[in-house]
Amino acid sequence: MQLENFERLEEKIRKTVELIDRLKQENQEITSSYGKLEDQINNFEKSTKSLSLETERLRSELAHKERNFIEKRETIKRRLEKLLEKLVPFEAES
Repeated sequence: MQLENFERLEEKIRKTVELIDRLKQENQEITSSYGKLEDQINNFEKSTKSLSLETERLRSELAHKERNFIEKRETIKRRLEKLLEKLVPFEAES
C-alpha cells in the first residue's frame, strides 16, 4: 500500500515538474513577445511623431504656397484690369 502511495506521489511530482517546465517555457515566450511588442510600439510612436512633424511641415508649406498663389492671382488681375482700361478708348472708336 505504501509503495502505491509513493508511486502516485512520484507521478504527481513528475507531472508537477513537467507543468512547471511548460509554464516556464510559456513565460519565456510571453516575455519575448512582450518585448517585441514593446519595440514595435516604440517604433510606431516614433513613426507617428515623425509623420506628425512632416504633416505639419507640409501644411505650413501648403499655406505659404496658397498665399503666394493668391498674391500672384491678385497681381495678374490688377495688371489685366489696367490693360483693359487701356483698351477702353479703342473700343469707343469702333
